[in-house]
Amino acid sequence: MRHYELVFVLKPTLTEEEMASKVEQIKNLITSNSGEIYNEEKWGRRTLAYPIQHFNNGYYFILNFKTDNSELPGKLEYNLRLDEDVIRFLNFKIKPPKKEKEESTETAGSTESA
Repeated sequence: MRHYELVFVLKPTLTEEEMASKVEQIKNLITSNSGEIYNEEKWGRRTLAYPIQHFNNGYYFILNFKTDNSELPGKLEYNLRLDEDVIRFLNFKIKPPKKEKEESTETAGSTESA
């Protein structure tokens, strides 16, 4: 199972309903191609480091997902490139997050040996 993190920026001219619809559309694309979203964050409106398509601000979102489908990242990037409301995106492979049980046993083991 491969884990990915998708960061994307939407145009600041979108309404709340349009933004919610666009995020839902991206999430549906991931889940319909055998992906499983396990973390979703909305960073909100932020100032861009430099103007992109004449915009100085954008709405940032992060989606963490995992999949066995090796074609999903390519399909996702293709669809994001075609979408005019997405002004920038970055999709990259990450290490799987540690489980909470593993972390609690590791911290318990380190306190016992001290």
